[in-house]
Amino acid sequence: MLIRIIRRLTIEEVKSKIKQCEKEHDMTFDEFEELFLSRKLDRRMVGTYFEWASLVHAYRGYVESGELDYVVEELRDLSPKETALLTPKRIELLYSLASIQTESINKLAQKTKRNVKNVYQDLKVLQSLGFVSLRKRGKRNIIPETLVEEITLLIR
Repeated sequence: MLIRIIRRLTIEEVKSKIKQCEKEHDMTFDEFEELFLSRKLDRRMVGTYFEWASLVHAYRGYVESGELDYVVEELRDLSPKETALLTPKRIELLYSLASIQTESINKLAQKTKRNVKNVYQDLKVLQSLGFVSLRKRGKRNIIPETLVEEITLLIR
C-alpha cells in the first residue's frame, strides 16, 4: 500500500541529515553558505543550500527554545506486513495522541480508556513505523508524541 506521510523529523534525524550534508560536501554549513552567497558554487546547488539551511535553522531553533519544527513529506510503500500493523485501535490511538495533550503513557491510556500495557505496545509499533516518538522525562516517565501530521492512502 502506498501512503503519503507528512511528519515532523526527530532531533536525531535532523542531526543525522546535517552530518550527512557535512560529510557529502566535506565542509560545515557556514563554509558552504559563504561559498554559496559569494557565488563560488554552481547555481544547481540552490536546492541543497535551502534544504541544508532549513535543517540548520531548525536545529538552532531547537537548541535555543527546545522546540523542533521540521516537516517532511514522504511517499512510502508499506509492505502487507506493515499495513497489517495499522489496526483501527492504533490509528485511533494516533489520532487521539495528535488531539490530546498528554504528559505520559498512563495519562494517554486513561484518556483513551485503554489498558496501559496495550497502549504502550501500540505506541512501540507506531514508533517502529516512524509515526510516534517516545521521549523520556526523568527516570520512568515516557512522553508519547505524534510525529505525523497527515497520512494519505494512495490507490494505484
